[in-house]
Amino acid sequence: MSFDRDLLSRALPDYDIGEQLGQGSMGVVISGQHRQLGRRVAIKQLPAAFAADPDVQRRFTAEARVLASLDHPHVVPVYDFVDRDGVCLLVMELLPGGTLRSRVIQAGGFTAPRAAAVCLAAASGLAAAHRRGVLHRDVKPENMLFAASGVLKVADFGIAKVLGGAAAYTTRRGEVIGTPAYIAPEQVRGGQVSPATDVYGVATMLYELLAGVLPFPDDGEGGELALLFRHAYEKPVPLGDVAPGVPDPVAAVVMRALAPDPADRFETAESFGVALAGAGTQAWGEGWLTAEQVPIMDAGPITGQDALTIGTRPRLRNRPPGRRAHPRTAAAGSSSRPWSPSS
Repeated sequence: MSFDRDLLSRALPDYDIGEQLGQGSMGVVISGQHRQLGRRVAIKQLPAAFAADPDVQRRFTAEARVLASLDHPHVVPVYDFVDRDGVCLLVMELLPGGTLRSRVIQAGGFTAPRAAAVCLAAASGLAAAHRRGVLHRDVKPENMLFAASGVLKVADFGIAKVLGGAAAYTTRRGEVIGTPAYIAPEQVRGGQVSPATDVYGVATMLYELLAGVLPFPDDGEGGELALLFRHAYEKPVPLGDVAPGVPDPVAAVVMRALAPDPADRFETAESFGVALAGAGTQAWGEGWLTAEQVPIMDAGPITGQDALTIGTRPRLRNRPPGRRAHPRTAAAGSSSRPWSPSS
């Protein structure tokens, strides 16, 4: 998908339109700069075929208003949106630090504690959105972006819902919405999505960071449909089987978050984060998160004293800590407020 510079200039008259930064099934991203403020931005344009759909336009306007109101250090802020003349645009913060996938490739893999810390940052952003009734629906390494300061921010909240509807994996035209390698079983089966759906995506990323492979590796046989079937109806390979160096407490949290039945997972990203932080403390000792120097902000109970202090809790048996994930992949207490959808 290419972009029409003149069309974007008319839609965003206060911005200088730059060059294309990337593209995918959910649109094209272009750089820009606000003339008066001097603020550099990323402009996401939805595919024209979707933007012309009245249902997509309705969902886009509703979701964009909610996304623009999200204010959290680990969520990419939305500054503005445009919905006119068959053009749907989101104007967001420009993050020059690359994606989680590119970061891991450049680093040659993350240590296990760093992988857990990065996923705690993602859980913090997701938890804030869940408290507002917003689901992501397409959690994956490409949607984890880094600011120049090194802060991780979750991008593309709600885009899958805008394009595909409330719980759909594909649109009525048959376009694929979502990423098969990270998709939750209930999304494949057309079931009800919930915060536990996003928990599954974060756990899949953490599994990949720790093991260097996905819970359901693509063996090249059967293609995308076979991979979707496995996500929907099979259990993932136990993390301990493919990465025996991962400490037991951490592996147990990841596998619970990957349970095929959402009811067996952590209910929210916050409860997942609390459990993961506690497992990290059991595995690597108090102070492990500080030692990693991964910025985690406004995380509430996730980085609270209870999560990061061993106290009187029984210490589970640890396997020798596996320190580095395989470089060929890159990433791969519940909330006090009940979750309810925003729209």
